[in-house]
Amino acid sequence: MSTSTSTTAAGAGPAGPAGATGGRAPRAATRVVVDRLDALPPGETRIVDVGGRSIGVINDAGRLHALRNVCPHHGAPLCDGRVQGFMRPSAPHVYDYTGEDEDDRVVLCPWHGYKFRLSDGRSLADPETSRVRTYRVEVEDGDVVLYV
Repeated sequence: MSTSTSTTAAGAGPAGPAGATGGRAPRAATRVVVDRLDALPPGETRIVDVGGRSIGVINDAGRLHALRNVCPHHGAPLCDGRVQGFMRPSAPHVYDYTGEDEDDRVVLCPWHGYKFRLSDGRSLADPETSRVRTYRVEVEDGDVVLYV
């Protein structure tokens, strides 16, 4: 079961794409405390708004992931989708289901079912060109902290 709670980070400003400094010094990441870890148990999701960007923080079996909450296909609230493994391509009558390894966990877009890996945001359908932004998320003194 996944629940979604919106939180707005006060004073959090927009951050540019990684590596895009335009000749300026890189901007320090904005630190946002999302929640206490014990308030975000496995299977739960928190949606936070940071500088006008919706970001989903997902606790998948004790592993935290943060992704932009917008599907690149048609703009669906991506992090409202199910988190699961997936079927790998295999020979006929061979069913190779993934899901134990962190790299094999995906979030399904709730509108059209597109799958994006939690680990790096890449689409299973077109991993070279279709992806969602991921963010660093850590536990610090019992707090779930997002860096944007």
